[in-house]
Amino acid sequence: MIIDVHAHVYSDPKICSLFGTKPFLSAQQQISIMDSKGVDKAVILPLNNAEAPAEHQSIGEVLSICEKYPGRFIPFCNIDPRLPARPDLICADMFLKLLQQYKNLGCKGLGEMACRVFWNDPSLLALLEACSIVGFPVLFHTTTPDNNSYGVLDFMNLPYLEFVLKKFPNLKLIGHSQAFWSEISGDLKWEDKNSYPLGKVMPGGAIIRLLRDYPNLYADISAGSGLNALSRDPEHAWSFIDEFQDRLLLGMDYCAIDNDMQHIEWLTDAHNRGKITPSAYNKITSGNASRILNLFSN
Repeated sequence: MIIDVHAHVYSDPKICSLFGTKPFLSAQQQISIMDSKGVDKAVILPLNNAEAPAEHQSIGEVLSICEKYPGRFIPFCNIDPRLPARPDLICADMFLKLLQQYKNLGCKGLGEMACRVFWNDPSLLALLEACSIVGFPVLFHTTTPDNNSYGVLDFMNLPYLEFVLKKFPNLKLIGHSQAFWSEISGDLKWEDKNSYPLGKVMPGGAIIRLLRDYPNLYADISAGSGLNALSRDPEHAWSFIDEFQDRLLLGMDYCAIDNDMQHIEWLTDAHNRGKITPSAYNKITSGNASRILNLFSN
C-alpha cells in the first residue's frame, strides 16, 4: 500500500492559487494521478487559514469527497486558531467540541495548519492542546516573520517549534515547508531558510536534533522542500532515512494537474538500488501513516 499524506483536493475547484495560474486538483484529477503512481489513499488537507494561498474549503466538502470515493481519501480537518473573539476565554475547551465532532465524522488529524502566528500564541496553544486531547496529529507549514508567505512563525533553529514539542509530548507534529526542511543542514543561512538550499548537508541541523530529542516530531517529505532536502545530498539521505525511518511520511503536495512530483519514483529507485531497506521503504510509503493516523483501528 502507498499513502500520500499531503493532498489538496476539491469537488469542483474554480479559483487559481495566489502562487499559480491554475486551480488545485479536483477529486477526479487527484485519483488519476494516484492511479498512475500506484497510490492507494491520499490525505485531504483543507486550506482555510486566512493566509492560505488557495481556495478555502469546508470540512463538509472534504467529507463529501471521501464519501463519494470510498477507500481513496482520508479526511483531515482544519480550524483557524484566531476564530474565537474573546481573548479572556481562550482555552482548549473552545476547540474540543468542534474537533470531537470532526473525529466522530472520520477526520484523522488537523492540517495543513498555515496561520501566520507564532507557536506560543495563546489561541494556537489552546488549539494544539485540544488536538492533543482528541488524539489528532497536526501537519503544519512554517515560515519566518520576514517572509511574505503563509505558515506558523518561527526563527532559525526552530525554537518555538521546540517549545511546543516539549509542552505537548503526546501531540504528534508533522513538519513541512521550505523553512522546516532547510533546517536539515547545520550551515543554513537566514537568507536561505525559506528556499531550497543545495549542496552537502552539514552536521548540526535543527531538524535532526529535534527528531532525536522529541519522539512526537514527524516529517512530511512532500513538495520541493522535502524532496530537495533528501536529494541534495543522497549519501546523507540514506543515513537520515535509516535513522528516522519511523518518523518520515510520504507526501506529494500537488497544487496543479501539471505538477510533476517525483517522490515515489525517487524512493522506489533508492529502494531498488539497495540504498534504503524494504522495511524503511514500507514505513515511509504507508506504515508510519497507518500507525499515527490509526487507519485500521476501527
